[in-house]
Amino acid sequence: MRNNTWKKAVISALTTIVGLTFTGLFFSSTVKADNYQPQDETALSSVNNVMAKNYIAPIQEFLTVKLYPHQFKNRNAVTLHFQNIPLLTFLDTSDHSALESATKLAFRLDQLSQQSIDANQINLSWNPNTKDYSLKFQEEELVRINQNIILPDSTKNVTNDALQATNRLRRLMGNAAPLTVVQNKVIITTDDDKINSFIGVKSFRKAAQGIASWYGPGFHGRRTASGERYNQHDFTAAHRSLPFGTRVQVTNLRNGRSVVVRINDRGPHVRGRILDLSAGAARAIGVKNTGVAPIVFQVVAY
Repeated sequence: MRNNTWKKAVISALTTIVGLTFTGLFFSSTVKADNYQPQDETALSSVNNVMAKNYIAPIQEFLTVKLYPHQFKNRNAVTLHFQNIPLLTFLDTSDHSALESATKLAFRLDQLSQQSIDANQINLSWNPNTKDYSLKFQEEELVRINQNIILPDSTKNVTNDALQATNRLRRLMGNAAPLTVVQNKVIITTDDDKINSFIGVKSFRKAAQGIASWYGPGFHGRRTASGERYNQHDFTAAHRSLPFGTRVQVTNLRNGRSVVVRINDRGPHVRGRILDLSAGAARAIGVKNTGVAPIVFQVVAY
């Protein structure tokens, strides 16, 4: 009898040790997404590629969705990738776990993907009582966007973040045109207010100056942060916060040559640079051969 009791105690102790070891390995392998720093000077302009470096293997995979666990500002988080594009990051709360909330949306997105829905029926509305945003399909609320469910590559503007998440889903679900306004919320009154609300630039006449780089062959054909395929020959660029579709005129200060590019990606991810040009745009203004160059750019259309 004593022998049986002793054996049970040993087995119980070993089980506890193995469980603790596994848990420790799981959490120690997680890298904090908000502390990511590139290891070299390579232009990492695709948000999908940058964020993949921060995650361990997905904890759940669905037909169209992958869920990646990580830490965000000392909180447990799960980032949902839809068609391999980061869509939303869920943070743990006292009422719901990040994984629980992310899984619920993952199941619904899989269902909608199989139904060949009209992506134009995906919309965004403002909730004045709770002061957050509802991402909807028709009248069905898919998810709330707030301080606990956020855009992975935040632009530091909550309205802009909510619109970008919605437009990303609209594009990936059926290449629907991007939304520029939120239902139930007036955010645009004048041209200056429009620019200020979305990108923090007070006027079309204002210009930004800094260092531009370029990226090309290694990313050609991959998905950009906007969801479209990257074409290194198009006149496009990556910026950290300008809304996708914004057109900016870029001038190389070394030779005075200019080109108008469309923002369709996020970057640069190297400190000290303000714009990542496509190979085609870089070639047009003489940046491709030098790698980087001082430039000035200004918004010409949104």
